[in-house]
Amino acid sequence: MDWVQSYKACPQKVGFLDLPRELRDYVYGYASRVQGAILLYSPNPYAMIPYSKAMQVRHKGEGPVEPQPLGTVIPIALLTACRQLHVEGSAILYGSNAFRLWFLSDIEIRLSYRQLVKHIIFTTEVDYHIFSHNLDEVSYWWKRRFWPNLIKNSTSAFERFPGLETLTFPIKPPRHGESWRPAFFAVANKTRHQRVTLAANWMKSRCPLENERLRECLQLELVPFTSRSKDEPDEEEEEEEEEEEWDCTEFVEAFELMKTLR
Repeated sequence: MDWVQSYKACPQKVGFLDLPRELRDYVYGYASRVQGAILLYSPNPYAMIPYSKAMQVRHKGEGPVEPQPLGTVIPIALLTACRQLHVEGSAILYGSNAFRLWFLSDIEIRLSYRQLVKHIIFTTEVDYHIFSHNLDEVSYWWKRRFWPNLIKNSTSAFERFPGLETLTFPIKPPRHGESWRPAFFAVANKTRHQRVTLAANWMKSRCPLENERLRECLQLELVPFTSRSKDEPDEEEEEEEEEEEWDCTEFVEAFELMKTLR
C-alpha cells in the first residue's frame, strides 16, 4: 500500500507519529488484534456492486459466543485519522488476525488489503461419505472428492490472498453435537503415537501435495465435540455406555506428520 508522510498541524506539539515505529506497531497490535477470528461475508453477493462486512466470531475457544460487529471491537477511528496511520495499522489488522471465509467469490476486498492477509480459515462443505465408518468408503471419497475439492479451494485462496502463511480447513461432522472419529483412526490396542503414525501413512497416498508452499501452509483440523448438557434429554439415541472420549488433536498431529513423509 502506498502512502505519503503525514505532517502535524502544529509542529511544536508531540503526537502519535513522533513515537518510534516499534511503539506505534505495539499500539496497532493492541488495538487491532481480536480474540477468535474475523468473519468476512457479503450481505448481498448478487448486488450490482457487492461489498463485504466483518464480524468477530469465536474460534478455538476464544472470542465471543455470539458474533459481534467488528466496529465495536476495533477502534476504526485510529485507522482513519490519516493515510499514514491507515497504512501502518492495516498491515497489523490484516496480517495478525485470522479471517474466516465461507465463499471466496463473495469477498470483495481490494487487492492491496488482500495482499496483507496471512491467516485464512476456510469453512467449506464436506462430502458426508468421509464420515462413514466403512474404511473403504472413506478411502474412495476422500481421494476422489474431498481432497481434490480441498486442493481446488486452496489454489483459489492463494490466488486471492497471495500473502497467506496459514490456510486452515476445519472439518465439522454433519450432525450438530456429534462426535466423529475418522475410520482410519479406528484401531484397537494402539498407543497415541501408533495411531497417529498409522493415520499419517493412510493419508500419505490419499493427500498428494505437489505444491511446496501448500505443504507448508495447509492445515486440517477437526471441530471438537461439545458435550451435551446433562440435563438435556436424548430422545433419538438409546442409552449406551459412554465411550472413552477421543482426543481430536491426534488428527491434526497425523496430518502434520503426513506432510513430512516423502
